[in-house]
Amino acid sequence: MKRIISTILVCVLLLGCVFTLASCGKTLSGTYSADLAIAKVSYEFKFGGKVTLTVDPIIGDTSTYEGKYEVIDDTNEITLIFEDADAKEYGGTSSFTTGEEEGVKYIKIDGIKYTEVK
Repeated sequence: MKRIISTILVCVLLLGCVFTLASCGKTLSGTYSADLAIAKVSYEFKFGGKVTLTVDPIIGDTSTYEGKYEVIDDTNEITLIFEDADAKEYGGTSSFTTGEEEGVKYIKIDGIKYTEVK
């Protein structure tokens, strides 16, 4: 009986270590938006490396795409992956920075500044 309990405790501790190491990467949360010349573009970053992209063009219908993201700290880059064929142009690896000006958080993806929406 003691052996079974010890084995279960070891498994729980190992699982905890795995989740701790998995959460070491930089993550984002919240919605960031920018008004571009032809559309309003918003990224909503969620737990687990998930992202929702919303493109609201001046003319036409709003499009929403689900995908995944990964921030690469060593190179100041972000990789966005969208499965939808219409969103492929928004995916790929891009330059990435974060910051705050006058109490408003922002991110920059390929030099385009997206401010946090509250």
